Amino acid sequence: MVDVTSHMAPPRRVSKAAPASVSVDVVTDIEAARAAAAAITPNMVFTGYQHPAFLSAWVGTAGCAPMFLKFAAAGHGPVLLPLERCDNGVAGYCGGRHANGNFPVGRREDIAALSDAGETAILSAIKAADIPASSLFLERQHENWQNIANPFVFASSVASPNIALSFAIDGDLDTVLKTHGGKSKRKKMRSYRRKLDAMGTVEFLHPVPTEQVPRFLDRFFALKAERFRQAGIANVFGDERTRTFLRDLFGDGALDHTLHGLTLDGSIIAVIGCTSHGGRMTVEFGSFDAAHAATRPGELLFYSTIAHACETGADIFDFGIGDEPYKRSWCDIETVHMDTTIGLTLTGKARAFAQTNRSRAVRAIKSNERVWSAVKTARRALARR
Repeated sequence: MVDVTSHMAPPRRVSKAAPASVSVDVVTDIEAARAAAAAITPNMVFTGYQHPAFLSAWVGTAGCAPMFLKFAAAGHGPVLLPLERCDNGVAGYCGGRHANGNFPVGRREDIAALSDAGETAILSAIKAADIPASSLFLERQHENWQNIANPFVFASSVASPNIALSFAIDGDLDTVLKTHGGKSKRKKMRSYRRKLDAMGTVEFLHPVPTEQVPRFLDRFFALKAERFRQAGIANVFGDERTRTFLRDLFGDGALDHTLHGLTLDGSIIAVIGCTSHGGRMTVEFGSFDAAHAATRPGELLFYSTIAHACETGADIFDFGIGDEPYKRSWCDIETVHMDTTIGLTLTGKARAFAQTNRSRAVRAIKSNERVWSAVKTARRALARR
């Protein structure tokens, strides 16, 4: 059974009165953006991708052009939309492709008030503000977070092309396995582990010690680059900005962002990076050494990390964006994120229209198993040329 978490939020309240007044302040100075990120407090509502550590690390990378928008419904405090402007004039959530479950930041009552103010008031405020961008592309947004409606999911918003898969943790690993194919999983994991043990000394690290983070990240970058190359996919971890960001985010020793690893005789054969926030442990990235594919090091590391999540009190284990068989073997919760595009200039409106249609087309392709399988096969064939 699949529990679809999007489109199941409480109905939005629609007021028949005149739209409430909404104001917008624009922050483009890097130091001011850093200060805004540092001002986020634990009692505010935010996801792991708007976590102050995440925003601070991203804004601190070379070339970042922050464009934080501070909205406020009349009589209420600010709601932060932490964006950055790209070279093409489009502004999106800080983190880009690495921000995979976005939501505005603020106090519960302030976000709720902005949501109640409604789409018309928000769009009027955006158009009246001097926003230095041609369009806003607010992608991979939660429609609802902590029982609060997202003010920036509009009637015109469309479902993101990729779903996220997760499952609830209702006890220890034994309890979880009772409802997630425990007998089969245990048998497979024992088999894989025996094969790996026969090759040398096996060690799982939960988490990877801070002093070893650079080595594990460098290994991940190399492994992932090869996996992407073989699949014919652009390497979203290939640019130095992203690598610097991840080194900063995972290298400070905080428990919010941790690496987990599997080694064989000291050599790294699998790595995953996780964000822990609000009881949810989310996998951000991962890869394994293809030379050991027969022993399934990636699956072994996930199994061990899930056990760690159970032991440390996580409520949800989230495999993140992407639909893969190994995720389906664990997960019974689907999350559909929402994309919102807002054109601010003629060029921006054209780009917003094209982006919305692209999102619809990609989702349609990925929803058709036969077509999507053919696309992936063709992509791999092109990569081998």
